[in-house]
Amino acid sequence: MTPVVRRFPDTAALTAAALELITGLARAAHAARGRFTLALSGGSTPLPLYAAMAEQGLGIPWDAVLFFFGDERLVPTSDPHNTFGAVAPTLFAPGHIPAGNVHPMPVDLVPPERAAAAYEGELRAALGHPLGEIPRFDLILLGMGPDGHTASLFPGSPALAETVRLVAAVPPPTTAQPAVARLTFTLPLLNAARQVLFLATATGKEAALARALAPEPDPAVPASLVRPRGELAWFVVE
Repeated sequence: MTPVVRRFPDTAALTAAALELITGLARAAHAARGRFTLALSGGSTPLPLYAAMAEQGLGIPWDAVLFFFGDERLVPTSDPHNTFGAVAPTLFAPGHIPAGNVHPMPVDLVPPERAAAAYEGELRAALGHPLGEIPRFDLILLGMGPDGHTASLFPGSPALAETVRLVAAVPPPTTAQPAVARLTFTLPLLNAARQVLFLATATGKEAALARALAPEPDPAVPASLVRPRGELAWFVVE
């Protein structure tokens, strides 16, 4: 599988191209299946995209879009490091998206393994796939850290070897801050997607990016292990 790689001079150009792609995917999914299932990523790179989505829409009714999150830090939603808390004011606060269509990860359930199991059950129920089958998101958005991690799949993490669970609890990472426990989609769920789109900035990540885009996957760079059954694209700000 050869990913589509597009490079942009700035975040504005990346945002415009990503919105165009997502709008096309949303319309196709709505026509084929009556809804569009989307998993969001955190970080600063996609925030302008979320603002553009809120302002311009996706070309289909908002009540036909289901929003999930690919990973989350186990901190309160009021914490600035909480992904849902960072995304909600931009994308969900305008009020045009039904609250029942938004599925944040449960940060208040303990232990973390219970939270992971609860979220897996929630996404299975929403996407309509029984136990034993892997749900297929129409689109999963991902980013990549300087160490090559994606979602909350870090180099050396036991979660990289997961073959059954769709959502895993991971201990505090040593290569990213803040050092708190997290929940993350696992590779089986990521690789079942109809489309995966990485949004990344190249600055400071040149080595990891080169290894992620190499023909052969590299377990030391978890982003390189995302090889979905569907389409894979990387949009990169140079």
